[in-house]
Amino acid sequence: MARLLFFILLILPVDLCAAETAPLNLFRSGLKLAVAMAIVIGIMLLFHAVSRKGFRLLEKRQGGHIRVMESRPMGGRKALCLVEVDGQRLLLGLGNDRVELLHHFDAEANSDGQFEKHLRSHAEAQS
Repeated sequence: MARLLFFILLILPVDLCAAETAPLNLFRSGLKLAVAMAIVIGIMLLFHAVSRKGFRLLEKRQGGHIRVMESRPMGGRKALCLVEVDGQRLLLGLGNDRVELLHHFDAEANSDGQFEKHLRSHAEAQS
């Protein structure tokens, strides 16, 4: 008996609301849906454009002493990063919880392909 009373009380307000509504205007509903979708898609495109440019307002300061020249992921959470600090280039190894200096470039090693020669000699010395 309680179930029957529960279902009657549940269905009764729905029937009253359905009886009071006017017939649906499909054109009006479709237009509202199209405008809402256009707004949502516009907001998504705006977020995409902003994320492509980046929020680097603080990094674009002029005259900074540190500049990240290049970064390469090595798998997982490890990466190689070439950084220039006050005119000196440093090759850093980035891990999960530490940063290691792998190589400090000399002034003449920044050009003339000296780094490749250094890597070859270092590889030969280890083998």
